[in-house]
Amino acid sequence: MKARSRHSGWLVLCLLAWLAGSGCGPVGEAPLLDPDPGLAGLALAGVGPSVLLPTSHLLLLGKDFPTPGDGSISVRLRGTAKGEQVAEKSYDVRLRAEYVNQTTARVPNLSGLLRALGTTEGQLSGQAMLIVESAIDLTTHTSAPIEISLTLQRVLVPTLSMVQPAKPSGLGADRVHTNDWFLVQGSSLLLNEEEGQTVAVLDGCFLPEGTTGSCAQLGVPVRGVELPIQPVMPLDRRVGVFAYGPTVHGVRPGKFLGTVSLKNVHRTPSAISRSESRPLSLTQVAPELVGIAPDAVSLGQYAEIKGAGLVPTQQGQASLLRLTGQFMLDGSPIMIPVDLELVARWNARYPSESVGSYVLDETDALGQALESRGGLRKTSGRFTGTAALVVRYQQQTVVSKSVPLTLRLLPVKQLVLVRFLPSYQESLRLFGLRAVDRAVRARVLSVAQRDYRGIHIEFREQAPTDPLPTDFAQYSVVEIGGSDPNGLGYLGYDNTPGRDLENRRLYDRIGGVNAVTQSDGSPGYGGVFAEQLLGFSGHPGKVEPIKVSATDSDLFDLIFDAVRPDVGGVTATPAEALGLPALTSGAVCPVVKTDRPRAIACAIFVLGSLLGTTMTHELGHSLGLANPKNPSGSYHNNGNVAGRIMNPGGLRSFRERAELSPLGPSVFCDTDFEYLRKILRPLDGSTDPTSGSTRPPCLE
Repeated sequence: MKARSRHSGWLVLCLLAWLAGSGCGPVGEAPLLDPDPGLAGLALAGVGPSVLLPTSHLLLLGKDFPTPGDGSISVRLRGTAKGEQVAEKSYDVRLRAEYVNQTTARVPNLSGLLRALGTTEGQLSGQAMLIVESAIDLTTHTSAPIEISLTLQRVLVPTLSMVQPAKPSGLGADRVHTNDWFLVQGSSLLLNEEEGQTVAVLDGCFLPEGTTGSCAQLGVPVRGVELPIQPVMPLDRRVGVFAYGPTVHGVRPGKFLGTVSLKNVHRTPSAISRSESRPLSLTQVAPELVGIAPDAVSLGQYAEIKGAGLVPTQQGQASLLRLTGQFMLDGSPIMIPVDLELVARWNARYPSESVGSYVLDETDALGQALESRGGLRKTSGRFTGTAALVVRYQQQTVVSKSVPLTLRLLPVKQLVLVRFLPSYQESLRLFGLRAVDRAVRARVLSVAQRDYRGIHIEFREQAPTDPLPTDFAQYSVVEIGGSDPNGLGYLGYDNTPGRDLENRRLYDRIGGVNAVTQSDGSPGYGGVFAEQLLGFSGHPGKVEPIKVSATDSDLFDLIFDAVRPDVGGVTATPAEALGLPALTSGAVCPVVKTDRPRAIACAIFVLGSLLGTTMTHELGHSLGLANPKNPSGSYHNNGNVAGRIMNPGGLRSFRERAELSPLGPSVFCDTDFEYLRKILRPLDGSTDPTSGSTRPPCLE
């Protein structure tokens, strides 16, 4: 059971400097260069696709779309519609949209538009504009209108004008590998599963390499093999790609001669339409391996495979990476013979520089081969030899030519994804800091990077809508939310199951609900809970008070009352965010209320420090701290020495957590830091980054 604690440098961001209109300033009080801009740059640039089916998604393209936590998005369409079976009529509708990224939103349902038109076919002309209900300033923002011209149809009939390899293999225009991408040009392609599916239909005959004679008599017949087509651009019905997969005729080299046509299988109505056929002639060749990148990887990290000809790993088929050579251990003259096969994953993304990937895994052949030397967790070194691709499909096996390969195995690296939840954004309203969300996040990440400096760890902010990492298969997640869903008033809680000695789990999630943790009666919900920090205040509102000294409560209120709306403070605004100084120290805090910019900057610094130090403490628990050598020991450091990250909550004062002079920042004490350096060894073998300062002892 994890500890049920009630506890739990500036990251200079010079991205989007054009937005702030300034460059990087001096350390200490540089201007914030990544403030929340409000919606001043909101713009709509395009609406499409130009031809819509009743089940289509309407995509909105533009600039500075707000995330779900920053505001809701809708689009207003107005103009006139006409068709062969309906008279011309006016329409004016507002449709809800979903955030995709900063430049794209999606209207998932056109039913409101279809009801207004009274038809599923016709021509629409008019204007479109974005409407955003901002969660930052609680006002409505509308973009400038743009002209639109859309066509509604019930069924699309595809045409095919050209089909060819999407990327020349260097072997000739008609020589391809298994799962090479083919480019299709035509019209009326279906764009997503809501509309249906466009497929390429292949018919003909395949003659395996080395076979002479008539294909009709000695070859493999290919009849009606369907390969799914995906659009190259989300709004373009004219261009698509399909992978020339092994379902056509396997993976053996040989020649295919036949035809290709397109077929649209509509979702609603249940209709099928086809294009005319075009001739297709090609020679399939053996897989090809060019190399692997990066050439230095650690446990749980993907090594991308450059080459061609891989197949998905599933029933009856597999792609393997065959390594032959020697592995030299770091710091040792021992050479370990290597002759093994590793499972590779086909990369089905188009376009992509890599055809597949391999993830370093303790359970695979390489991990097992190094087990006697400590496995991938404790072994680092260099493989030198050759590599080849082995592709198996049903009873067929083909092998690429071998290429020289050097692959460096690095010490274990822990990737940590930091997710700021919508409930965290809402809690910022209570502090009066909703408009400077990004600045608070930057401080949180800065604290995390500083506290774990000298450890092989990386922190990345990841929004709930962001795609998962493609470079690591194993990573931890820390969620920063609003109130404590356990109802216990915790500032943070590591809800991962049990003490993870030696960090055997690289995939812990500090957040959400963990049924395993709940099963022994422990609180199930984990994460960092921003709203509960109001408990330090002398007037915490509905938040459960935290037992702190009156001096600390008064200091908290001196920092936040100037911006807290519930006590008469004036909340920070997006406009103010543009001119704030970025503090790297709390030495100037608190300031007089009349110094508005620094008052807001102090509130940002303190809240970011409180959240950051809580996060680094909870992450320490998930990595196996404290007392990592004693599975039955306390989850916190023993003794009464302040200034240690893994101290119990009672020893971690508000002033220390907030890093207000003369206390803070706290650090990992000597044996805790030694443990972290052991399980996550830094690449450069550097010494303790405290530059000669003494870390406090963990045991007295």
